Amino acid sequence: MKKVVLLIIIALVAALALGRWMAADSGYVLIIRDSVSVDTTLGFVVLMALLGAVALVVLTLLGNAAWNAMEPVRATRRWKKAVAERRLRSGFLQLVDGEQEKAERLLVAAGEDGDWPLVAWLLAAEAAQEQDKVEASQHYLEQASTDRRGRLVAGLMKARFALDDGYPEQARSELKVLADMAPRNKRILNTYAEVLESQKDWQALCALMPRLKRAFGEANQARRERRAWLAWLQETARKPGFNDADSRRDELRKLWKDVPVHLKNDPAMVARYAGFLAQLGGGRGALNLVREQLGNQWDDRLPPVLEAIDDIPPDDLLQVLEKW
Repeated sequence: MKKVVLLIIIALVAALALGRWMAADSGYVLIIRDSVSVDTTLGFVVLMALLGAVALVVLTLLGNAAWNAMEPVRATRRWKKAVAERRLRSGFLQLVDGEQEKAERLLVAAGEDGDWPLVAWLLAAEAAQEQDKVEASQHYLEQASTDRRGRLVAGLMKARFALDDGYPEQARSELKVLADMAPRNKRILNTYAEVLESQKDWQALCALMPRLKRAFGEANQARRERRAWLAWLQETARKPGFNDADSRRDELRKLWKDVPVHLKNDPAMVARYAGFLAQLGGGRGALNLVREQLGNQWDDRLPPVLEAIDDIPPDDLLQVLEKW
């Protein structure tokens, strides 16, 4: 808008200057061709030249518009786009009304010819999925994925469809790729975390926690992080097929080193770890850990851990309890 105003001002100033120049001396122009001669003022010639230029521009614009309106290829393309827009609107309304078959047919046609193929293919996939046409919905999502902006949303819909159909592994595989592509996408990360929780893959969930905390904030993920690490500790301590208590105890101690520092100061986390350690024959280490934690802050969940210690004489444990 500023450029247009500036051009208008420049044109007015130029016209004013030209008018003053012509008023001071109108000039004289003589044109002779064979036996024909034309004489006029310079102002009239300049005016005719300007009017001719304006007329040429106007005629060019009108001719271009007429050609665009009459040219067969462009007219056909515009007609197809108009039809595709109507199909997209109608398909969406049919989908809302529960007419999935009609909606799918209209939306596929809109995706092939319209200006909004991404929206059309995504809605077509939704319509096909509601009809249990898995192959068709996957095909439509593949079409949507060809759009640069559609890769993430199409992948997320693939994962959702896989979960609805009872294929969590397929959903997990898709979400892992999406999480690597968009490490700050909250919806993808949250869905991925929910899938890992449902599969009880605590190791993968704990590995994902740094990204979850960056995306949602540490306060919003505190309960999930604590729950995941507690479950992983329990899973390690009670791993099936691990009859050697010493090996399980060593693995548990190794895992404890990886626990975040702020969770190592959590009384519930310490009590759970110390209890598992005591059950696996690490009573001395469990007692030292409980004693150290209670020295910093008293918590009623820690003393009961001593009940699980069976490799330290009861009299020694009684002396510790009496001191507390």
